[in-house]
Amino acid sequence: MAKRKSFEDILTTEFRWPTAGDKPFVVADDPFDNANIADNEFTRLVLMMTGYKEAADLMVERSANDRPARDTLVFPIIFNYRQFLELTLKYQLATYGPAVGIRANWETHDLAALWSEFLAMLERYGTEDPDEADPVVGEIILEFAKIDPRSYSYRYPVDRKGNPVPVAYSDLHLPTLADVMKAVDGYFTGCDGYLDQLRAASPS
Repeated sequence: MAKRKSFEDILTTEFRWPTAGDKPFVVADDPFDNANIADNEFTRLVLMMTGYKEAADLMVERSANDRPARDTLVFPIIFNYRQFLELTLKYQLATYGPAVGIRANWETHDLAALWSEFLAMLERYGTEDPDEADPVVGEIILEFAKIDPRSYSYRYPVDRKGNPVPVAYSDLHLPTLADVMKAVDGYFTGCDGYLDQLRAASPS
């Protein structure tokens, strides 16, 4: 269990205290020093799904040799990977679904439902799966759906009624998680390119 700092530790730790005039959202004079928040919602979707995964990857790397950091960062790591999966499935459905009669689905956080719609979309495109990657990725996504059905379990310790939220695992090897998510990212990147070709080749 992570140990809280003692009062003496706090007194001897350098930390920043709020000062008058602090503003969280400012723009630097040099545009190069700013992060750009895309205006276009499609661009924002792509950047979001990429950003959540990259943030999780960076946290796994940061915690590699730091046990206390692992115990702290495991929560946003799992949440960020889950958010990456949800946004990726929604991106795929919104981008390629309409061409085969499947609507975008922005209404649910249910990964199992989104994956089912994604598979239906692949079937309508008539895609093949020679490497049998679909069921492998499906098992990974359904595992996330099982341990965090509503994108809630790793953001709060209790539910809306104050009841403890159960955790699926007491221990987790983060580098393995990151490696598996790298493979899932590769799968969806491949789907993106392949479906783009099929959509472009189909009669409008």
